[in-house]
Amino acid sequence: MKKELFICSLAAFGFGCEKTHSPEEVFQNSKDKILEAKQIGFNQMMLWEDPNLGDVDTIFRESFFQKNPNAELGYDFFGKKEDVEFWFVENVSYGVDHKKKEVTVWENQTDLLRGNAYRSFSPIHLLVQEPFTYRKDTVISRKTLMDFVWLEMDTVISEKKIYLENHLFINPANSLPEFLSRRLYHDGKRNQLIEVFYSNYTFYQGEDPLQPTFPKGYISKVEDEKTIVSNLLKVGDTAPDFKLQDMQGKWVKLSDFQGKKVLLDFSMIHCGWCKIAIDEFKKQSFSFGENVVPLYVNPVDEQTKMEKYQARVGIPFPALIDAQEVAMTYGVKGYPTFYLIDEKGEIELVNEGYSDQLIQLLNANK
Repeated sequence: MKKELFICSLAAFGFGCEKTHSPEEVFQNSKDKILEAKQIGFNQMMLWEDPNLGDVDTIFRESFFQKNPNAELGYDFFGKKEDVEFWFVENVSYGVDHKKKEVTVWENQTDLLRGNAYRSFSPIHLLVQEPFTYRKDTVISRKTLMDFVWLEMDTVISEKKIYLENHLFINPANSLPEFLSRRLYHDGKRNQLIEVFYSNYTFYQGEDPLQPTFPKGYISKVEDEKTIVSNLLKVGDTAPDFKLQDMQGKWVKLSDFQGKKVLLDFSMIHCGWCKIAIDEFKKQSFSFGENVVPLYVNPVDEQTKMEKYQARVGIPFPALIDAQEVAMTYGVKGYPTFYLIDEKGEIELVNEGYSDQLIQLLNANK
């Protein structure tokens, strides 16, 4: 049965009742209002839970979107937080770092942009996802909002049930999204919560194209497809030697393990698939072969964060830090990336990204 609400008020000459919109009508009105605007600006306050460190980051963003029929994503847009800005105009991306006084330019990288947080957490992106279903009315900050749910993922990966749902709360009084709750569950337990509060919506009808503006004196650099695509080492190559410190300050040298196989697990803290790989390696049903030395190699995170991460997660083999140069030498651009090096120091296997098949291959208990 379609939900209907009535607002009744006492008028000067009697009683009057005003029929409000159904949830379906509210959602459609919101889509029309947001998606038909030529230009729209809004602010976001994001509460980003970090399950690996047990922290919650608070992020404030300003965003502005303008329709552009020539743009592959349908919009040019601008985003700002703290000392950094991001522009996407005429299919060219610009990253502005005000601390470094530097502008990085990317061309023809639209696919990489699809996961951009300014875009993926915007009402413009969310309202076109399907299907959203009405769940219930709820009160947030003394406002009655309608809760619409989009199930983004419901699958099983490595025997772990992954469930991801997005709750978009829309104010029926003005048909504007006010709150997003993005909830990720692993095996029925909440793994991560991201909440976004939207405010200060502004609608424009201007025709002038969006133009990137940068402060005078900033240096620009270009990163094209060749610099972004991984140049991983190949099977058969000699693995470059390196020397890194572990979490206890002990120096670890790759060549010290000659005569054994070595697994290099290039990982970082804020990487869900990296964490899933660690969970697999920790299972009682998993064991590396006696002739395999696994090493966790982190080129991204500082030691204090790694110490906290290790205490919470428990990496089951030596963790090496300050590995930026090693990652560059091995052509690592994404995480996780795995290298299996044979007894002679030659690369036996290269795997970019998580793979169930790789876990099975490495498991001596299979």
